[in-house]
Amino acid sequence: MALFLCATVMQSIWSQADEGNHRNFPLIISIEFHSLSLPFKNKRPLFKNVGIGLGTEVSYNGNRNWVQQFKMTWYGNKTVGGGLLLHTQAVWRPDIVGDAFSEVKLGIGYLIAKRPKEGYQPTKNGWENVGKKGKGMLVVPIGIGLGYDTYDEGIYVSPFANYQFLLATNYNESMPLVPFTLMEFGSRVHF
Repeated sequence: MALFLCATVMQSIWSQADEGNHRNFPLIISIEFHSLSLPFKNKRPLFKNVGIGLGTEVSYNGNRNWVQQFKMTWYGNKTVGGGLLLHTQAVWRPDIVGDAFSEVKLGIGYLIAKRPKEGYQPTKNGWENVGKKGKGMLVVPIGIGLGYDTYDEGIYVSPFANYQFLLATNYNESMPLVPFTLMEFGSRVHF
């Protein structure tokens, strides 16, 4: 799957770099809010845990409506620990009205999560301190969003708001799958 994704993206880069109305490799900057919760269930902590995201994207067809996005997100969370999320998503952007668009995203990624406090594990002689070291988890991000393109001859920006649901694997033995949510506000800057 990853090899197919890389081959598709590289083919898109070489054959359609500047066609259509999309400029490949924009700088994507976003403020991220992390929550350990099911989608749309607990809205109060949704804006508590702040992070930042950086990324880019490449069009499949030379337009903005079908792209592959690559992103790195760091977030802090005092309750469950901070993390670094590396992920890629296929993004479909149907137009709504004028330059406004919606987004539907699906992808795969890897989350390196850190413990918020010292961790302990049982041994033959009692409990052993394992520190704050974290662990890696495979994640499946699914997202929806809205945005707006502002075209200019030299540069254009595209502000957006996205709601991401992430399903993480291998969280711990009692909970093999854990839901996370990310609320994102940011912009794509096309140079």
